Amino acid sequence: MKPLIDQLINELAAMAPVQAVLLGGSRAAGLAEADSDYDLYVYGDPVPLALRQGQLGPLFAQVEWDNRFWETEDDGVLTDGSEVELIYRSFDFITAMVAATVEQHQAWVGYTGCFWANLQGSRILFDRQGQAAALQRRFAVPYPEALREAVVRKNFPLLRRALPAYRRQLAKALARQDGVSVNHRLAAWLASYFDILFAVNRLPHPGEKRLQQHLAALPSQPAGAGEEVQALLALGHGDPALLQRLDRLTEAMAVWLTGQGLAHCLD
Repeated sequence: MKPLIDQLINELAAMAPVQAVLLGGSRAAGLAEADSDYDLYVYGDPVPLALRQGQLGPLFAQVEWDNRFWETEDDGVLTDGSEVELIYRSFDFITAMVAATVEQHQAWVGYTGCFWANLQGSRILFDRQGQAAALQRRFAVPYPEALREAVVRKNFPLLRRALPAYRRQLAKALARQDGVSVNHRLAAWLASYFDILFAVNRLPHPGEKRLQQHLAALPSQPAGAGEEVQALLALGHGDPALLQRLDRLTEAMAVWLTGQGLAHCLD
């Protein structure tokens, strides 16, 4: 870890509201590239903005304080050039999100278990009372079979069969030459497709990055999935062949799911 990153962590640890600091993202996974940022998840009670600015401000060359686009974040560049995202969370929030997935088996439309993957894949840098470690131990469990089935039941109908299925929406968008809508619905289709892939392989969704790389590493997948996804992405957003590619991917997935003993989830 760079000296200035260590100093940043020490400054956070000195703040009374901060209970834990975890490193997530590509830096924790060992997949970082030269320009990868540092995703630091800061757990505890809300940290007053004035305290953050006073203690952390001198470490930044550039910073946007208190961004609220997704979660509460301070996003910036340290004086040594390191890009940093400080994401502030409560333990109650992450516990509720992961428990809903792991213990209550609630599937999402795409990205099921991404908070679970984030928590379990993060590296603890500071843990005042051991809460982060305890939470990782609580959720260090095998992928629940009930969740696996729930993800398939939730997402597979949206690929083609359900009345509001993305395939139907894409056909309409292509017919009216609505490229923005095609882009939007295709992204949603892929989110559900990958959600099923990870769930059937008993893996929580790793997030939106490097999905083709993750696909190549999956121990089980539909026949030709990697090549078909690559061919799909190579098509223009106005190309009617999109529908043919989606149908091929969906048909191959149905065959695969049946082979995985999940045919009962396709009804």
